[in-house]
Amino acid sequence: MIKYFRGYVHVKLTGYAPERFLNLCGNRNILIWNLKPCENGYTFCISVDAFRQLKPILKKTKTQIRIQKRVGMPFCAFRYRRRYLFPAGLLFFCFLLYDLSGFIWNIEINGNSYLTTETILDFLEEEHASFGTKKSRISCEDLEEAMRSRYRDVIWTSIKIYGTKMTVDIQENLLPQEEYEAKSDEPQDIVAAKDGVITEMVTRAGTPLAAVGAEVKKGDILVSGRIEVLNDDGEIMQYLYRPSDADIKAKVLYSYRDVINGTWVEMAPTGNTKECYSITLLDNVFDWPFFRNPFAEYQVQTESRQLHVADNFYLPVWLNKSEFTEVEQVRHERTEEEIRQIATKNFSDYIKDLEEKGIQIISKNVIIKSTGEKYVVSGDLWAHESIVSYQPTEVYDTTMQERQNENESD
Repeated sequence: MIKYFRGYVHVKLTGYAPERFLNLCGNRNILIWNLKPCENGYTFCISVDAFRQLKPILKKTKTQIRIQKRVGMPFCAFRYRRRYLFPAGLLFFCFLLYDLSGFIWNIEINGNSYLTTETILDFLEEEHASFGTKKSRISCEDLEEAMRSRYRDVIWTSIKIYGTKMTVDIQENLLPQEEYEAKSDEPQDIVAAKDGVITEMVTRAGTPLAAVGAEVKKGDILVSGRIEVLNDDGEIMQYLYRPSDADIKAKVLYSYRDVINGTWVEMAPTGNTKECYSITLLDNVFDWPFFRNPFAEYQVQTESRQLHVADNFYLPVWLNKSEFTEVEQVRHERTEEEIRQIATKNFSDYIKDLEEKGIQIISKNVIIKSTGEKYVVSGDLWAHESIVSYQPTEVYDTTMQERQNENESD
């Protein structure tokens, strides 16, 4: 690359003593490369500055040199010296690259599991640090703190900017929500996360306000973080506040409903395909004029590739390749056996999803009913699961003794 910008020539050496010429070049530290023997001499490459130093050596060795090819930026600039638009366009291109290097054109997110990539991108957009934002307006430290404050699942995050690329690395807490929310030192109540009937209850800290067999509603306080302190007369003297801690499970009712169509439409390929290409610049898509989709009904698969100069220097330009496949609609009727198999699979997937969340299914009662063109699968499921969730404990400003004194004074 350096040789190209400085310029070099490809030459042919002939004459009485070409080998002596090469030795003298070596003694005077004149660099030559791509040396190859040819008829009556040699061919090689030499820089423009070194070429100007060859005159005394050629005279001493009685050799001749002939330029066969000129390579490099100086010769290219000289060739187009009268075409003013070319250097102007080159300068504009360099200025454009320099200006684009001050913005974020690529965002890479690593380590997210619970939080989706779309959620993180929406967060960055709300914080004015998304795609196309000027790098000087982004504070990585403030973004890291804001993300940890917004999402309690995120326990560690690192945001770095390299070139025009932003890298967001996060680590999430993989414990169930109740296992790490309860670690707060602030006074907390345990409230019911769902409606149900309590089947198991073990209280380790706090004042229990419910018992096994009690029917509770969502939001009911099950264990209070407020502890009563009594005097010798059995009256409330003051309150102590602690974070509650308990294991509470309940029998919970789930309602299941699934609708299956009696017919389904298949988009069958006809075998006709066409490839189309386009360029996306920022939010604008430019189609090539001679690439048009000729099909009325089709399926399309698009591959996009973002242009980048290096690993971390991305540009807001994408090359798109779209493959259009012509399709036609084919309607099929489902048999009762097929409907039963689909209903069974959907219901099994629903049960599996609940069990992966630690929910134990106790009983289930599901039936299939036909309503003309559709089949409705509905029923109830009883499950055994934890209903623990947390909320801050209401803290009284005065003690019970102070309130009693106020009442006596009234």
